[in-house]
Amino acid sequence: MRKITVGIIANPESGRDIRRLIAHASVFDNMEKVNIVKRLLLIMQELGVEKVLAMPETFGIVPAALHAVGERLSLEVELLPMKVFGDWRDTLKATELMRDKVNVIIVIGGDGTNRVVAKASGETPLMPISTGTNNVFPYMIEATIAGAAVSAIATGTVKAKEGTYKTKRIELYENEELRDIALIDAVATLHSFKGSKAVWKPEYLKEVVASVSSPHNIGLSSIPGMIMEITERDDLGIYVELGEGRSLKAPIAPGVFRSIKVKEVRTLELNEEIELKTSPSLLALDGERETEIKGKITAKITRNGPRVIDYKKTLKIAAERGFFSD
Repeated sequence: MRKITVGIIANPESGRDIRRLIAHASVFDNMEKVNIVKRLLLIMQELGVEKVLAMPETFGIVPAALHAVGERLSLEVELLPMKVFGDWRDTLKATELMRDKVNVIIVIGGDGTNRVVAKASGETPLMPISTGTNNVFPYMIEATIAGAAVSAIATGTVKAKEGTYKTKRIELYENEELRDIALIDAVATLHSFKGSKAVWKPEYLKEVVASVSSPHNIGLSSIPGMIMEITERDDLGIYVELGEGRSLKAPIAPGVFRSIKVKEVRTLELNEEIELKTSPSLLALDGERETEIKGKITAKITRNGPRVIDYKKTLKIAAERGFFSD
């Protein structure tokens, strides 16, 4: 039988982009990510996980955690045999290698990291731990609690169908062919190059499609969020065209409220297609300039996003079943 196995994808670049300079975002130090992994390893070992597969990366987060834990760890930890590029390709490759070998994937990063994982994770449950900038998709959660929920799912104490839910995603099409996805927001911009990727100038923003929107979000999904709240569980999305019209302020980056003019707002049903007016466009996906589309651009929100652990529900069921009995 396969060992009870958990994957760990820890992005050394999350929480470290240019928004630390042009906005007021905090730096998420890689040593704190090491500490997160330390706690995860110790908790999962205590609660029945037998093996960890980890993504190799440029900082060496998991090896540093292993060194710090030392002899207290009997859990088997293996780094995936893969070439390291130091960019999104590592995350995508690691997810592809893990998907059929692990019971759960832990993602330590922000919206952008989770977006890449979502492209290849299939039905493997995710535990997204926030260490990014906007952090709408991942949980702000203590690693101890995350590790307990992961263990409950990985050991089968709580079945995936009981303790997880399917998230939404935004699918972007160029001339009716799927080009890319976003988990939280896809924004048509007037930028002509990717550059630092981060988006913070309102004058470059034209249209926003969001699967989740709330006034307490940080990032571009806060723009429609100031008009209407849509949660991950709602079978809806929202479209906003920016231009002459209603004026509002939104926190488009940490420490930064900007004035935005909204021309049109409409809610979107699941699987409802909408054609964007801004073409060609460099699309910002989950806060980062990513994909240039020159043809006809259409978007729709589906339930084809990754499967995510509902940690509160999972831990409640696990406790009721005696998972934590000594």
